[in-house]
Amino acid sequence: MTTVIYEKDIEGVTKTTGGWERLSKTLISEHTVGAKKLSMGINISQPGSGIPCHKHDSEEEALYCIEGHGKLVMSTGEEYDIVPGTAFWNPVGVEHTLYNIGDGPLKVVWAYAPPLKDHLK
Repeated sequence: MTTVIYEKDIEGVTKTTGGWERLSKTLISEHTVGAKKLSMGINISQPGSGIPCHKHDSEEEALYCIEGHGKLVMSTGEEYDIVPGTAFWNPVGVEHTLYNIGDGPLKVVWAYAPPLKDHLK
């Protein structure tokens, strides 16, 4: 059965890591729709913040920018300009950081396969 989720109906959780704050909304997960093989949501960070350096030991991560201006920095030394319409993929085990370098919110859609452990029941 198909399930439809509207972002406006998801309150989200404010996450603070290393002084950086972002709003994370999990839209698709086992908790929300019963999905067991992937999860998807949105992160919104304010100027000067972002998603701190991290890696995923078991999950591939795909992201898509829908608003704002960011810079993606990979532990491999690669750096990328992130603007609306940019999709990017983070392989398993590679550290990455996403900085909001714009004047307004940076809004990215994320998806994990398999889902993060806290996206499962």
